Amino acid sequence: MDGSNQIETCDNVLNLKEKAIHPTTKQPYIKSASGGRDNSPEGLQNGFTHAFVMEFENEEDRNFYVKQDEAHQAVLAGLKDVIDGAQVLDYTPGKF
Repeated sequence: MDGSNQIETCDNVLNLKEKAIHPTTKQPYIKSASGGRDNSPEGLQNGFTHAFVMEFENEEDRNFYVKQDEAHQAVLAGLKDVIDGAQVLDYTPGKF
């Protein structure tokens, strides 16, 4: 993927913070969205070059985002042609 496509793709993911709309409140519901290109010197990336973190208020919002949010589904559909793979981790801060 060339540099301009890479920036556009990353922007599309991060713009979900404003474009993902809650089904009840009709407002954006992602608490925070961040991401960037890997810059780790450890060499443990397993081929992954970029990472993104989306934070939700609760599990219900996260589940809606994953399974039903139309904006998220549209971004996912666009990613199929431009990425080689993905890894998803969900966690609750402080729960180990």
